[in-house]
Amino acid sequence: MKIIDFERKGNIVRFYLGEDELESWHGDDWNDVPYEHNAGRVYDEFISGHRDMKVPFDYTVLEPCDGHANSRWCKLDMIRRAVPCIIIVPDKLEEQYYHSGDFDDYVGAADVKRIYFGDKLELNAE
Repeated sequence: MKIIDFERKGNIVRFYLGEDELESWHGDDWNDVPYEHNAGRVYDEFISGHRDMKVPFDYTVLEPCDGHANSRWCKLDMIRRAVPCIIIVPDKLEEQYYHSGDFDDYVGAADVKRIYFGDKLELNAE
């Protein structure tokens, strides 16, 4: 299964999964910028399951809109893998940036875990 969409609540992320063979998928307004004010969830017809990921307390979970009133990204950019949908930042790194909460401050850092649309994820993996 591969990641085809996401929703985040704090340090919990729900990844919507599609079959590995799925070549294209979309939802309402996935070509509109900014995604956080326009894009709906991926259409049900593409979803084969979902997986909720709980990120430990000592990490910060960010998405491309964090730190912006209006991001420059649409969900099609995520499909193209131009930007990760989620990054996981260790607190030790976040302290270096004074807890900015700005996605752009951390996305290129070496210690950050970047998660992209199309990444493989198992339904039962933890």
